[in-house]
Amino acid sequence: MKKQWILPLTALLGGAAAFVLRLFHKHTGFEADTGLPIPGNMAGLALAVLLAALAILVILLVRRLPKEQEPGPAFPADFFTGSAGLLTLPVTGVFLMALSGLADLLEGLSGQNLLLALQTAANGNAAPDAALYASSAFSAKTQLLLGALGLLAAAGLFLGLTACRRKADAAPKRFQGDLLLMAPVALVVRLVLTYRVDSVDPALSSYYVELLALVFLTLGFYRLSSFAFKAGRTRRFALYAALAAILSIAALGDGRCLSSILLYAGGTLALLGLLLLRLEAAPPAEETPRG
Repeated sequence: MKKQWILPLTALLGGAAAFVLRLFHKHTGFEADTGLPIPGNMAGLALAVLLAALAILVILLVRRLPKEQEPGPAFPADFFTGSAGLLTLPVTGVFLMALSGLADLLEGLSGQNLLLALQTAANGNAAPDAALYASSAFSAKTQLLLGALGLLAAAGLFLGLTACRRKADAAPKRFQGDLLLMAPVALVVRLVLTYRVDSVDPALSSYYVELLALVFLTLGFYRLSSFAFKAGRTRRFALYAALAAILSIAALGDGRCLSSILLYAGGTLALLGLLLLRLEAAPPAEETPRG
């Protein structure tokens, strides 16, 4: 196995374990009537310990990457690939992020939770169901704003990925770096609005995973955008991308709305795919780093 795959695979496997614990925590760690957390729940404690252990492991793996001198790697010149297959992962992630934006728009226009609607339809309930018409946690105008920002973010990332595809002997394609800033801006808005909704819940354990996922997704895409201005550092980007992937996969266990599920899945694939592009494009001396 290539050394470049160790960190992304660690994030994926660690995220999968955190996802399982988060599911158990959501089903066993809260009282059914009040929604308050049950003290001493083993799944909740195990999740917190696992996340801390994974953070330490990711830091150790990132420290094995070489330090970089000024000027740092540039985007897209140091993310290039001649392989269409290597672009499949981040392109799929960006596509899911675009679907997340569309889901937000549809929920804003219809005023209903699409995830509950899909679950009701899957259960074969043809009659009107109260769950089918359950509104989203956000207002209609907020959903429309999040949808528009999500689509703009996905468009900017997609244009960036098209600039990464070229032959090895070809000159780097020109790319407007400001387009990469759309993703962190959209995520900052979503983070603020999500916190406003979640903060009324007295049980921090019921929403801290989702908030941390949004924080590190924002940081991951922000560190990606810094490469477009020759201020990026592979170590920092790798750290935030891996932690964002772990927390986003874990946040899938919350599964409160379709747009969030698509965003966390898409953000994970996009960041890990872009991290692989950076590591694969690194010079041979960086591929076998010494501590």
